[in-house]
Amino acid sequence: MKAKYWVTILVLVGFIYRIVGLGSNFSFWTDEVHVAIFARAILERGRPVLANGYSTGVYQWLQYWLSATSAKIFGLSELGIRFPTVVFGTLTIVAIYLLGKELFDCQTALVAAAFTTFLRIEILWSRQARPYQALQFFYLLGAWFIFRLSQEERFNWKYFLGFLFSGALASLMHGLGLVVFGVGLTFLLVFRPRWLERKWVGFGLSLFSFFLLIFKSQIFSVASFLGKTDNLFYYRVFLWHNYRLLFFLAVIGFLFLVFRKKLNWQLPFSFLIVQGIIISFFLNQPFTRYLYPIFPFFILFSAFGLTVGIRLVCERIKRFLKYSWLESLAIFCLTLLIIVFGTKFAPFPQKSYSLNEDMQEIPEVDWNKVYGYMKEKLSQDESLKLVANWNDLTVWYLGEGKLNYLVRKPSENPQVEDSLSGAKIIYSLTELEETVTEGKGLLIIDSWDNQVPEGVRGYVQTNLKREIILDRLYPFQPRYWSVEVFSWGQN
Repeated sequence: MKAKYWVTILVLVGFIYRIVGLGSNFSFWTDEVHVAIFARAILERGRPVLANGYSTGVYQWLQYWLSATSAKIFGLSELGIRFPTVVFGTLTIVAIYLLGKELFDCQTALVAAAFTTFLRIEILWSRQARPYQALQFFYLLGAWFIFRLSQEERFNWKYFLGFLFSGALASLMHGLGLVVFGVGLTFLLVFRPRWLERKWVGFGLSLFSFFLLIFKSQIFSVASFLGKTDNLFYYRVFLWHNYRLLFFLAVIGFLFLVFRKKLNWQLPFSFLIVQGIIISFFLNQPFTRYLYPIFPFFILFSAFGLTVGIRLVCERIKRFLKYSWLESLAIFCLTLLIIVFGTKFAPFPQKSYSLNEDMQEIPEVDWNKVYGYMKEKLSQDESLKLVANWNDLTVWYLGEGKLNYLVRKPSENPQVEDSLSGAKIIYSLTELEETVTEGKGLLIIDSWDNQVPEGVRGYVQTNLKREIILDRLYPFQPRYWSVEVFSWGQN
Protein backbone atom coordinates (compact mmCIF):
# COMPACT_ATOMS: atom_id res chain seq x y z
CA MET A 1 0.00 0.00 0.00
CA LYS A 2 1.32 3.45 -0.88
CA ALA A 3 2.46 5.72 1.93
CA LYS A 4 -0.21 8.34 1.24
CA TYR A 5 -2.93 5.77 1.93
CA TRP A 6 -1.33 4.79 5.24
CA VAL A 7 -1.10 8.46 6.22
CA THR A 8 -4.76 8.99 5.31
CA ILE A 9 -5.77 6.03 7.49
CA LEU A 10 -3.67 7.32 10.39
CA VAL A 11 -5.18 10.80 10.09
CA LEU A 12 -8.75 9.42 10.15
CA VAL A 13 -7.97 7.14 13.09
CA GLY A 14 -6.15 9.99 14.86
CA PHE A 15 -9.14 12.28 14.52
CA ILE A 16 -11.50 9.62 15.89
CA TYR A 17 -9.23 8.95 18.88
CA ARG A 18 -9.05 12.67 19.64
CA ILE A 19 -12.77 13.43 19.31
CA VAL A 20 -14.27 10.34 21.00
CA GLY A 21 -15.65 11.27 24.43
CA LEU A 22 -15.06 14.99 23.97
CA GLY A 23 -18.80 15.53 23.69
CA SER A 24 -19.14 14.42 27.32
CA ASN A 25 -17.97 17.95 28.16
CA PHE A 26 -15.83 17.05 31.15
CA SER A 27 -15.21 20.31 32.96
CA PHE A 28 -12.26 22.54 32.11
CA TRP A 29 -9.16 22.59 34.27
CA THR A 30 -7.90 25.93 35.54
CA ASP A 31 -5.81 27.10 32.56
CA GLU A 32 -8.46 26.03 30.05
CA VAL A 33 -10.93 28.27 31.84
CA HIS A 34 -8.74 31.25 30.95
CA VAL A 35 -9.16 30.50 27.25
CA ALA A 36 -12.90 29.94 27.67
CA ILE A 37 -13.35 33.32 29.37
CA PHE A 38 -11.77 35.28 26.52
CA ALA A 39 -13.45 33.19 23.83
CA ARG A 40 -16.78 34.10 25.43
CA ALA A 41 -15.71 37.74 25.58
CA ILE A 42 -15.12 37.70 21.82
CA LEU A 43 -18.60 36.31 21.23
CA GLU A 44 -20.18 38.86 23.57
CA ARG A 45 -18.29 42.05 22.69
CA GLY A 46 -16.25 41.26 19.60
CA ARG A 47 -12.76 41.18 21.11
CA PRO A 48 -10.84 39.28 23.83
CA VAL A 49 -11.33 41.93 26.50
CA LEU A 50 -13.37 41.60 29.69
CA ALA A 51 -16.01 44.13 30.72
CA ASN A 52 -13.58 45.66 33.23
CA GLY A 53 -11.03 46.27 30.44
CA TYR A 54 -8.70 43.40 31.32
CA SER A 55 -6.93 41.58 28.47
CA THR A 56 -3.76 39.53 27.97
CA GLY A 57 -2.61 41.41 24.89
CA VAL A 58 -1.07 39.21 22.21
CA TYR A 59 -0.58 36.27 24.58
CA GLN A 60 -2.73 33.33 23.36
CA TRP A 61 -4.53 35.76 21.04
CA LEU A 62 -4.91 33.23 18.23
CA GLN A 63 -6.12 30.54 20.63
CA TYR A 64 -8.88 32.84 21.88
CA TRP A 65 -10.12 33.62 18.38
CA LEU A 66 -10.03 30.03 17.16
CA SER A 67 -11.89 28.83 20.25
CA ALA A 68 -14.44 31.63 19.87
CA THR A 69 -15.01 30.71 16.22
CA SER A 70 -15.43 27.06 17.15
CA ALA A 71 -17.82 27.95 19.97
CA LYS A 72 -19.86 29.99 17.53
CA ILE A 73 -20.30 26.83 15.44
CA PHE A 74 -20.52 24.08 18.07
CA GLY A 75 -21.84 26.07 21.03
CA LEU A 76 -20.21 27.69 24.06
CA SER A 77 -19.27 24.41 25.73
CA GLU A 78 -16.19 22.41 26.56
CA LEU A 79 -16.43 20.67 23.18
CA GLY A 80 -16.84 23.94 21.32
CA ILE A 81 -13.86 25.58 23.04
CA ARG A 82 -11.60 22.52 22.70
CA PHE A 83 -12.35 21.52 19.12
CA PRO A 84 -9.61 23.64 17.41
CA THR A 85 -7.01 21.67 19.39
CA VAL A 86 -8.45 18.42 18.01
CA VAL A 87 -7.84 19.78 14.51
CA PHE A 88 -4.23 20.74 15.31
CA GLY A 89 -3.65 17.35 16.92
CA THR A 90 -4.87 15.59 13.80
CA LEU A 91 -2.80 17.81 11.49
CA THR A 92 0.27 17.06 13.60
CA ILE A 93 0.16 13.47 12.30
CA VAL A 94 0.55 14.83 8.76
CA ALA A 95 3.24 17.31 9.79
CA ILE A 96 5.45 14.74 11.51
CA TYR A 97 5.14 12.45 8.50
CA LEU A 98 6.21 15.22 6.11
CA LEU A 99 9.18 16.24 8.26
CA GLY A 100 10.19 12.62 8.90
CA LYS A 101 10.11 11.86 5.20
CA GLU A 102 12.21 14.94 4.48
CA LEU A 103 14.78 14.30 7.21
CA PHE A 104 14.98 10.52 6.96
CA ASP A 105 12.81 8.32 4.73
CA CYS A 106 9.24 7.20 4.13
CA GLN A 107 9.37 4.21 6.51
CA THR A 108 10.70 6.29 9.39
CA ALA A 109 8.08 8.95 8.68
CA LEU A 110 5.26 6.38 8.79
CA VAL A 111 6.52 4.93 12.09
CA ALA A 112 6.70 8.45 13.59
CA ALA A 113 3.17 9.21 12.33
CA ALA A 114 1.88 5.93 13.81
CA PHE A 115 3.49 6.68 17.18
CA THR A 116 1.98 10.17 17.15
CA THR A 117 -1.46 8.79 16.30
CA PHE A 118 -1.63 6.39 19.24
CA LEU A 119 0.56 7.92 21.97
CA ARG A 120 -1.61 8.86 24.95
CA ILE A 121 0.27 12.09 25.56
CA GLU A 122 -0.42 13.16 21.98
CA ILE A 123 -4.10 12.28 22.24
CA LEU A 124 -4.74 13.94 25.59
CA TRP A 125 -3.06 17.23 24.67
CA SER A 126 -5.07 17.22 21.45
CA ARG A 127 -8.18 17.50 23.63
CA GLN A 128 -7.30 20.54 25.77
CA ALA A 129 -8.19 24.18 25.23
CA ARG A 130 -4.54 25.16 25.44
CA PRO A 131 -2.03 26.38 22.83
CA TYR A 132 0.56 23.62 23.23
CA GLN A 133 -0.85 21.31 20.55
CA ALA A 134 -0.91 24.16 18.05
CA LEU A 135 2.66 25.02 19.06
CA GLN A 136 3.70 21.44 18.35
CA PHE A 137 2.13 21.58 14.90
CA PHE A 138 3.74 24.92 14.02
CA TYR A 139 7.15 23.73 15.33
CA LEU A 140 6.97 20.79 12.91
CA LEU A 141 5.64 22.88 10.04
CA GLY A 142 8.26 25.58 10.55
CA ALA A 143 11.00 22.94 10.70
CA TRP A 144 9.73 21.36 7.46
CA PHE A 145 9.74 24.68 5.61
CA ILE A 146 13.19 25.70 6.83
CA PHE A 147 14.73 22.30 6.08
CA ARG A 148 13.25 22.24 2.59
CA LEU A 149 14.60 25.73 2.04
CA SER A 150 18.09 24.75 3.24
CA GLN A 151 18.19 21.95 0.67
CA GLU A 152 17.53 24.33 -2.23
CA GLU A 153 20.40 25.65 -4.32
CA ARG A 154 18.55 28.90 -4.88
CA PHE A 155 16.59 30.88 -2.35
CA ASN A 156 12.94 29.81 -2.47
CA TRP A 157 10.82 32.64 -1.08
CA LYS A 158 7.73 30.42 -0.85
CA TYR A 159 9.40 28.07 1.63
CA PHE A 160 10.74 31.02 3.59
CA LEU A 161 7.33 32.67 3.66
CA GLY A 162 5.83 29.40 4.93
CA PHE A 163 8.45 29.35 7.69
CA LEU A 164 7.66 32.94 8.68
CA PHE A 165 3.96 32.17 8.65
CA SER A 166 4.53 29.20 10.96
CA GLY A 167 6.66 31.26 13.35
CA ALA A 168 4.18 34.13 13.46
CA LEU A 169 1.19 31.88 14.16
CA ALA A 170 3.15 29.96 16.79
CA SER A 171 4.05 33.25 18.52
CA LEU A 172 0.42 34.40 18.45
CA MET A 173 -0.42 31.15 20.25
CA HIS A 174 2.23 31.42 22.96
CA GLY A 175 5.51 33.18 23.67
CA LEU A 176 7.36 29.88 23.22
CA GLY A 177 6.51 30.18 19.54
CA LEU A 178 9.54 32.47 19.27
CA VAL A 179 11.62 29.27 19.32
CA VAL A 180 10.46 28.59 15.75
CA PHE A 181 11.92 31.91 14.63
CA GLY A 182 15.12 31.56 16.65
CA VAL A 183 16.01 28.01 15.63
CA GLY A 184 14.91 28.37 12.01
CA LEU A 185 16.74 31.61 11.30
CA THR A 186 19.90 30.43 13.05
CA PHE A 187 19.85 27.15 11.11
CA LEU A 188 19.41 28.99 7.85
CA LEU A 189 22.15 31.52 8.55
CA VAL A 190 24.61 28.75 9.51
CA PHE A 191 23.99 26.59 6.45
CA ARG A 192 23.11 29.28 3.92
CA PRO A 193 25.05 32.38 5.07
CA ARG A 194 25.18 33.79 1.55
CA TRP A 195 21.43 34.37 1.77
CA LEU A 196 21.96 37.10 4.37
CA GLU A 197 21.72 39.64 1.58
CA ARG A 198 18.23 38.54 0.63
CA LYS A 199 15.49 41.03 1.42
CA TRP A 200 13.26 38.17 2.56
CA VAL A 201 15.80 37.18 5.22
CA GLY A 202 15.95 40.77 6.39
CA PHE A 203 12.17 40.80 6.57
CA GLY A 204 12.25 37.59 8.60
CA LEU A 205 14.73 39.05 11.08
CA SER A 206 12.57 42.17 11.37
CA LEU A 207 9.47 40.07 12.03
CA PHE A 208 11.34 38.09 14.68
CA SER A 209 12.47 41.35 16.29
CA PHE A 210 8.88 42.62 16.23
CA PHE A 211 7.65 39.61 18.21
CA LEU A 212 10.61 39.89 20.59
CA LEU A 213 9.51 43.46 21.25
CA ILE A 214 5.90 42.38 21.86
CA PHE A 215 7.01 39.78 24.40
CA LYS A 216 9.79 41.88 25.91
CA SER A 217 8.27 41.99 29.40
CA GLN A 218 7.81 38.20 29.46
CA ILE A 219 11.34 37.70 28.10
CA PHE A 220 12.86 39.94 30.79
CA SER A 221 10.80 38.11 33.39
CA VAL A 222 11.97 34.62 32.43
CA ALA A 223 15.55 35.87 31.97
CA SER A 224 15.55 36.87 35.64
CA PHE A 225 15.31 33.19 36.60
CA LEU A 226 18.63 32.28 34.98
CA GLY A 227 20.84 30.82 37.68
CA LYS A 228 17.89 30.54 40.09
CA THR A 229 16.14 27.51 38.65
CA ASP A 230 17.12 24.09 37.31
CA ASN A 231 14.33 21.85 36.03
CA LEU A 232 16.56 19.56 33.98
CA PHE A 233 16.24 16.68 36.45
CA TYR A 234 12.45 16.92 36.31
CA TYR A 235 12.33 16.55 32.54
CA ARG A 236 14.93 13.78 32.60
CA VAL A 237 12.74 11.85 35.03
CA PHE A 238 9.71 12.52 32.85
CA LEU A 239 11.36 11.03 29.76
CA TRP A 240 13.28 8.17 31.35
CA HIS A 241 10.59 7.01 33.74
CA ASN A 242 7.66 7.22 31.31
CA TYR A 243 9.17 6.80 27.84
CA ARG A 244 12.18 4.57 28.41
CA LEU A 245 11.71 2.49 25.24
CA LEU A 246 11.28 5.54 23.02
CA PHE A 247 14.24 7.18 24.74
CA PHE A 248 16.41 4.13 24.08
CA LEU A 249 15.37 4.04 20.41
CA ALA A 250 15.99 7.79 20.09
CA VAL A 251 19.55 7.39 21.41
CA ILE A 252 20.18 4.60 18.88
CA GLY A 253 18.89 6.73 16.04
CA PHE A 254 20.82 9.81 17.13
CA LEU A 255 24.13 7.98 17.59
CA PHE A 256 23.78 6.26 14.23
CA LEU A 257 23.32 9.63 12.51
CA VAL A 258 26.28 11.18 14.31
CA PHE A 259 28.70 8.28 13.76
CA ARG A 260 27.70 7.94 10.09
CA LYS A 261 28.27 11.70 9.78
CA LYS A 262 24.74 12.36 8.58
CA LEU A 263 23.72 16.00 8.97
CA ASN A 264 19.93 15.61 9.06
CA TRP A 265 19.95 15.29 12.87
CA GLN A 266 20.97 18.89 13.39
CA LEU A 267 17.63 20.65 12.90
CA PRO A 268 15.46 18.44 15.18
CA PHE A 269 18.29 18.32 17.71
CA SER A 270 18.48 22.13 17.67
CA PHE A 271 14.78 22.37 18.59
CA LEU A 272 15.29 19.87 21.42
CA ILE A 273 18.32 21.68 22.81
CA VAL A 274 17.00 25.26 22.55
CA GLN A 275 13.61 24.49 24.07
CA GLY A 276 15.23 22.19 26.63
CA ILE A 277 17.48 25.00 27.85
CA ILE A 278 14.60 27.50 28.02
CA ILE A 279 12.24 25.29 30.01
CA SER A 280 14.99 23.94 32.27
CA PHE A 281 16.82 27.12 33.23
CA PHE A 282 14.53 30.08 32.42
CA LEU A 283 11.01 28.98 33.43
CA ASN A 284 10.56 28.85 37.19
CA GLN A 285 8.08 25.94 37.17
CA PRO A 286 8.55 22.59 35.41
CA PHE A 287 5.55 21.31 33.46
CA THR A 288 5.44 18.60 30.81
CA ARG A 289 3.31 20.90 28.65
CA TYR A 290 6.37 23.12 28.17
CA LEU A 291 8.33 20.18 26.80
CA TYR A 292 5.39 18.90 24.79
CA PRO A 293 5.87 21.13 21.68
CA ILE A 294 9.24 19.47 20.96
CA PHE A 295 8.06 15.93 21.77
CA PRO A 296 7.65 15.06 18.04
CA PHE A 297 11.38 15.60 17.45
CA PHE A 298 12.01 13.02 20.15
CA ILE A 299 9.50 10.74 18.39
CA LEU A 300 11.31 11.22 15.07
CA PHE A 301 14.63 10.09 16.53
CA SER A 302 12.84 7.12 18.14
CA ALA A 303 11.22 6.13 14.86
CA PHE A 304 14.56 6.35 13.07
CA GLY A 305 16.23 4.27 15.80
CA LEU A 306 13.62 1.55 15.28
CA THR A 307 13.90 1.51 11.48
CA VAL A 308 17.69 1.67 11.34
CA GLY A 309 17.99 -1.08 13.97
CA ILE A 310 15.75 -3.39 11.98
CA ARG A 311 17.60 -2.60 8.77
CA LEU A 312 20.93 -3.54 10.30
CA VAL A 313 19.50 -6.87 11.46
CA CYS A 314 17.80 -7.53 8.14
CA GLU A 315 21.02 -6.87 6.23
CA ARG A 316 22.55 -9.86 7.97
CA ILE A 317 19.47 -12.05 7.60
CA LYS A 318 19.20 -11.28 3.89
CA ARG A 319 22.45 -13.13 3.34
CA PHE A 320 20.44 -16.27 3.94
CA LEU A 321 16.87 -15.15 3.14
CA LYS A 322 16.51 -13.24 -0.11
CA TYR A 323 13.17 -11.52 0.63
CA SER A 324 12.85 -7.85 -0.36
CA TRP A 325 9.78 -7.35 1.83
CA LEU A 326 11.38 -8.69 5.01
CA GLU A 327 12.51 -5.27 6.23
CA SER A 328 9.12 -3.58 5.74
CA LEU A 329 7.30 -6.46 7.41
CA ALA A 330 9.64 -6.37 10.42
CA ILE A 331 9.21 -2.59 10.82
CA PHE A 332 5.42 -2.90 10.56
CA CYS A 333 5.21 -5.76 13.08
CA LEU A 334 7.50 -4.17 15.65
CA THR A 335 5.70 -0.83 15.41
CA LEU A 336 2.37 -2.62 15.86
CA LEU A 337 3.67 -4.56 18.89
CA ILE A 338 4.92 -1.36 20.55
CA ILE A 339 1.56 0.37 20.01
CA VAL A 340 -0.55 -2.57 21.18
CA PHE A 341 1.50 -3.52 24.24
CA GLY A 342 3.22 -0.23 25.12
CA THR A 343 1.80 1.28 28.31
CA LYS A 344 2.00 4.81 26.89
CA PHE A 345 -0.06 3.99 23.82
CA ALA A 346 -3.83 3.73 23.42
CA PRO A 347 -4.62 0.81 21.06
CA PHE A 348 -8.33 1.65 21.45
CA PRO A 349 -10.04 5.05 21.83
CA GLN A 350 -11.07 6.09 25.33
CA LYS A 351 -13.67 8.47 26.64
CA SER A 352 -11.16 10.31 28.83
CA TYR A 353 -7.42 10.64 29.32
CA SER A 354 -5.81 11.96 32.49
CA LEU A 355 -3.32 14.78 32.16
CA ASN A 356 -1.49 13.33 35.16
CA GLU A 357 -0.72 9.91 33.78
CA ASP A 358 2.97 10.80 33.36
CA MET A 359 3.69 13.52 35.91
CA GLN A 360 1.11 14.59 38.48
CA GLU A 361 0.88 18.31 37.85
CA ILE A 362 -2.67 19.43 37.05
CA PRO A 363 -5.70 19.34 39.36
CA GLU A 364 -8.50 17.47 37.60
CA VAL A 365 -11.69 18.30 39.47
CA ASP A 366 -15.33 18.40 38.42
CA TRP A 367 -15.67 22.16 38.44
CA ASN A 368 -19.03 21.89 36.71
CA LYS A 369 -20.39 20.16 39.79
CA VAL A 370 -18.65 22.52 42.23
CA TYR A 371 -19.97 25.66 40.60
CA GLY A 372 -23.30 24.06 39.84
CA TYR A 373 -23.76 23.90 43.59
CA MET A 374 -22.67 27.54 43.92
CA LYS A 375 -25.19 28.62 41.27
CA GLU A 376 -27.98 26.87 43.10
CA LYS A 377 -27.11 28.58 46.39
CA LEU A 378 -26.91 31.98 44.69
CA SER A 379 -30.27 31.49 43.05
CA GLN A 380 -31.74 31.03 46.54
CA ASP A 381 -29.96 34.04 48.04
CA GLU A 382 -28.26 36.65 45.83
CA SER A 383 -26.91 38.53 48.84
CA LEU A 384 -24.29 35.85 49.53
CA LYS A 385 -20.68 37.03 49.35
CA LEU A 386 -18.38 34.89 47.26
CA VAL A 387 -14.81 34.21 48.35
CA ALA A 388 -12.29 32.03 46.48
CA ASN A 389 -8.56 31.46 46.24
CA TRP A 390 -8.56 31.28 42.43
CA ASN A 391 -9.86 34.03 40.16
CA ASP A 392 -10.71 32.78 36.66
CA LEU A 393 -12.86 29.77 37.61
CA THR A 394 -15.56 31.92 39.18
CA VAL A 395 -15.48 34.33 36.24
CA TRP A 396 -16.18 31.51 33.79
CA TYR A 397 -18.75 29.52 35.74
CA LEU A 398 -20.65 32.33 37.47
CA GLY A 399 -19.96 35.33 35.23
CA GLU A 400 -17.82 38.46 35.26
CA GLY A 401 -18.03 40.59 38.38
CA LYS A 402 -19.51 37.82 40.55
CA LEU A 403 -16.47 37.15 42.73
CA ASN A 404 -16.39 39.47 45.75
CA TYR A 405 -13.11 38.48 47.44
CA LEU A 406 -9.94 36.70 46.32
CA VAL A 407 -7.71 35.17 49.04
CA ARG A 408 -3.99 35.45 48.23
CA LYS A 409 -0.64 35.68 50.01
CA PRO A 410 0.90 39.16 50.38
CA SER A 411 2.98 40.17 47.35
CA GLU A 412 5.72 42.72 46.66
CA ASN A 413 3.26 44.84 44.68
CA PRO A 414 -0.07 44.42 46.46
CA GLN A 415 -3.24 45.40 44.61
CA VAL A 416 -6.58 46.39 46.07
CA GLU A 417 -8.50 44.54 43.37
CA ASP A 418 -7.71 41.55 41.18
CA SER A 419 -7.34 42.77 37.60
CA LEU A 420 -9.08 39.77 36.01
CA SER A 421 -12.06 39.17 38.29
CA GLY A 422 -12.40 42.62 39.86
CA ALA A 423 -12.58 40.99 43.30
CA LYS A 424 -11.17 42.69 46.38
CA ILE A 425 -8.02 40.87 47.48
CA ILE A 426 -7.72 39.48 51.00
CA TYR A 427 -4.07 39.22 52.02
CA SER A 428 -4.31 37.89 55.58
CA LEU A 429 -6.31 35.76 57.99
CA THR A 430 -7.37 38.91 59.86
CA GLU A 431 -8.97 40.37 56.73
CA LEU A 432 -10.80 37.09 56.10
CA GLU A 433 -12.11 37.03 59.67
CA GLU A 434 -13.44 40.55 59.23
CA THR A 435 -15.18 39.56 56.01
CA VAL A 436 -16.81 36.53 57.65
CA THR A 437 -18.20 38.61 60.51
CA GLU A 438 -20.04 40.78 58.00
CA GLY A 439 -23.13 39.13 56.54
CA LYS A 440 -23.11 35.68 55.03
CA GLY A 441 -21.41 33.94 52.15
CA LEU A 442 -19.67 31.04 50.47
CA LEU A 443 -15.97 30.24 50.28
CA ILE A 444 -14.39 27.84 47.80
CA ILE A 445 -10.86 26.65 48.49
CA ASP A 446 -8.72 24.04 46.77
CA SER A 447 -5.97 21.83 48.18
CA TRP A 448 -3.15 22.45 45.69
CA ASP A 449 -2.80 26.23 45.74
CA ASN A 450 0.16 27.32 47.90
CA GLN A 451 -0.68 31.03 47.69
CA VAL A 452 -3.20 31.01 50.53
CA PRO A 453 -2.28 33.26 53.52
CA GLU A 454 -0.95 31.50 56.61
CA GLY A 455 -3.63 30.25 58.98
CA VAL A 456 -6.52 30.54 56.51
CA ARG A 457 -6.98 26.82 55.91
CA GLY A 458 -7.05 26.00 59.61
CA TYR A 459 -9.47 28.82 60.33
CA VAL A 460 -11.83 27.75 57.58
CA GLN A 461 -11.85 24.12 58.69
CA THR A 462 -12.55 25.08 62.30
CA ASN A 463 -14.98 28.00 62.02
CA LEU A 464 -16.94 27.58 58.79
CA LYS A 465 -19.46 24.97 57.74
CA ARG A 466 -18.32 22.63 55.00
CA GLU A 467 -21.01 22.20 52.39
CA ILE A 468 -19.39 19.89 49.84
CA ILE A 469 -16.03 18.31 49.04
CA LEU A 470 -14.99 16.94 45.63
CA ASP A 471 -11.67 15.44 44.65
CA ARG A 472 -11.93 14.05 41.12
CA LEU A 473 -13.14 14.56 37.58
CA TYR A 474 -12.97 10.99 36.27
CA PRO A 475 -13.90 7.80 38.17
CA PHE A 476 -10.27 6.67 38.14
CA GLN A 477 -7.37 9.11 38.27
CA PRO A 478 -3.66 8.84 39.10
CA ARG A 479 -4.14 11.44 41.83
CA TYR A 480 -6.98 13.24 43.59
CA TRP A 481 -7.09 16.91 44.63
CA SER A 482 -9.82 18.04 46.97
CA VAL A 483 -11.92 21.17 46.52
CA GLU A 484 -14.15 22.29 49.40
CA VAL A 485 -17.04 24.73 49.61
CA PHE A 486 -17.70 26.36 52.99
CA SER A 487 -20.48 28.66 54.15
CA TRP A 488 -21.07 31.09 57.00
CA GLY A 489 -23.96 33.15 58.33
CA GLN A 490 -26.65 30.83 56.91
CA ASN A 491 -29.23 28.71 58.64
